[in-house]
Amino acid sequence: MNNDNKGDGMNNLDVYLKSRHDFVNQFQLLYTYKQLGKHEEVDLLIDELYKNLKQEQLFLNAPCRKFVHNVFEYKLSLSGSKWTFEIDNSNIDYYQKNLVKTDDTLTNIFNDLKASVINDMDEKNIHISLTVEEEFVTMLVWLSPTNKDFNQIEQSFSKYNVEILSESQNHIELEFFINLQEIEV
Repeated sequence: MNNDNKGDGMNNLDVYLKSRHDFVNQFQLLYTYKQLGKHEEVDLLIDELYKNLKQEQLFLNAPCRKFVHNVFEYKLSLSGSKWTFEIDNSNIDYYQKNLVKTDDTLTNIFNDLKASVINDMDEKNIHISLTVEEEFVTMLVWLSPTNKDFNQIEQSFSKYNVEILSESQNHIELEFFINLQEIEV
């Protein structure tokens, strides 16, 4: 990465080089499977890549623009991290307005996640899922192991309606419930 403008964020070339590096790694894996005659693995990897790209595109186009910008700015700043996204946009009646309404809250949660948990993770594998309903938005976050213990994590998010769904040596799963009636407009 080009470090000439540290503190100024990544420049366009840095972003391009990182994206290209990730793409080339995935392509090399596909090519290796093809060369080895592992057609089933090729098909599975293509299906997985397609699903992940489709979900990432939905996430990039989500109407909670501050949150999306914050997540992707951070994602691009990290090297060697793996991110996946999932977004349920089936409730068209609520999707747009509820994600716009929860944008600041989602951004605040993510900022707290970065400061309290993600920055302390040795390996950064992160999955973010958003589900939009009529009266609430749920953000499910799956993270690779962290150096924080259960009580520290609970205390870090005491101001939110959060449940720690699971915690093990392999991952931690947090579910944040955002009640739309509790958000000031």
